[in-house]
Amino acid sequence: MKARHALWVVSTLLAAGCGGGPRLETRTFALRHLGPGEARAIIQPYVYTDRPGAKGDISAVQNAITVRETSDNLDRIARVLAQYDRPEPAVRLTFAIISADGAASSDSSIREVETTLRSLFRFRNYTLVAQGIMTGTPNSGSAQTLAGAGGPYRLEAAIERISGAGDSATVTLRVHLIVPRSGGEFQTVVGIPAGKTAVLGNVLGGSQGAALILTVRPDLLTG
Repeated sequence: MKARHALWVVSTLLAAGCGGGPRLETRTFALRHLGPGEARAIIQPYVYTDRPGAKGDISAVQNAITVRETSDNLDRIARVLAQYDRPEPAVRLTFAIISADGAASSDSSIREVETTLRSLFRFRNYTLVAQGIMTGTPNSGSAQTLAGAGGPYRLEAAIERISGAGDSATVTLRVHLIVPRSGGEFQTVVGIPAGKTAVLGNVLGGSQGAALILTVRPDLLTG
């Protein structure tokens, strides 16, 4: 019994002499696309700066971030940075300007969205009058002048950000449609799931006084 008791006392003293906390290591991660502020915000949950006796720490320079933490947490941080430290994906925006009302007929080029239009509006007919494609990355914008019946049409779009990734990504856009002939215009800011077509709104100004409906589909470009 005395020997066991003595062994327990020695073990306790050894633990106390080591501070009783986990062993910390220091590792530096190179940053290729993230800024140091962005990287710090992403990995902060894995750095325990308030841990008694073994506080984690983060320091950053322009192209790298250095972390003092446990080996397990450093491995987690490496995986998180590998997920987020990537180039911003490009986005292809496919716009359609659709004339509503007029003769009762069907336009096969907008078959994909016609059912949605009929559930939102009560016009008799929907016809594609102009289409535009723009490509950009977050914090970029572009503009086009589109020809078509009742046109020309001035279309301006800015990609504000991409939230999420892959099939769960959402693209936030600022869009402005101007119809110079009639003076009509429409603008909005909207978040749209990647790969889905959204109806943004409508404005008067088409040929023979028809209403114009603007749709857009954002697609992420990879590779």
